[in-house]
Amino acid sequence: MSDMSMYIPGNSFFHKCDAKVKMLLLVIVSIMAFLFHSPYLSGFLLIVGAVFNYISIGNRMFKHMLTRMIIIMMFFLIILHGFVNPRGETPASFFGQEISLPFFGAYTYEGFYLGLVFWLRLSSIIMMAELFISTTSPSDLIHGLHKLGVPYNFCFMVSMSLQLIPISVREAQIINSAQRARGLPEKSIVDRFKGLLPMFVPLVVSSLERMERTSMALECRGFGNTNNPTSMSDIVIRKSDIALMVITLLLLVACVIIRIRFGSFDMTDHLTSWADCFRLVAR
Repeated sequence: MSDMSMYIPGNSFFHKCDAKVKMLLLVIVSIMAFLFHSPYLSGFLLIVGAVFNYISIGNRMFKHMLTRMIIIMMFFLIILHGFVNPRGETPASFFGQEISLPFFGAYTYEGFYLGLVFWLRLSSIIMMAELFISTTSPSDLIHGLHKLGVPYNFCFMVSMSLQLIPISVREAQIINSAQRARGLPEKSIVDRFKGLLPMFVPLVVSSLERMERTSMALECRGFGNTNNPTSMSDIVIRKSDIALMVITLLLLVACVIIRIRFGSFDMTDHLTSWADCFRLVAR
């Protein structure tokens, strides 16, 4: 992975795809993920996105920050929905005991199921976003957005924002390592939270300094003096890109027809035990 962006150079099919095609794929997957209240389609999209990522960037997908975010989200959303989802009615039994929290009530089967569905929805979108970010260079992203009619300055701002994420993460790791070397206490979770403030201040200062250097560099290079800047390379839409667009659009149309004809496949009314939850998921 590049130190200056989340783009991972490669020669895979998706690396060669036009940025506009990958943006359309991301939009279609985002729509399809929220069409049904069922884990089947979103789970399928998550698996497909994981396979595409593995084919494109290999084992590096497991080290990607978005992949780790998916794992963290799983525990957070399933626990959160289990307690606070308003559709939760049937208290869940854990070895014959119910788990309740003050002001929230008991953990419910419906909340667990809806939390799992929501996690699969977001995870499938994040996985496709990871594919888009990892296989699209910043210059191709700017060029693709600009061809869609987006102002060049806005395209550059989006690209710079994506590049600043890994830079900020790397600087936060450096600051954290420096704090540990100076004996910052980390014996408990409270100590770690206290260490966030001394890390936050130098991180903000370094970000402001970087922004000033970047703005001076752009001004010296005449950024913004023309409304139609040229590009050193141009990615042409291939026949395979067109085939990918047609397939994804047909899948979207089929899912919309199924949604209108048969409904959202909401199964929360059939949950009375953990066996029902896992039976519906594995069906």
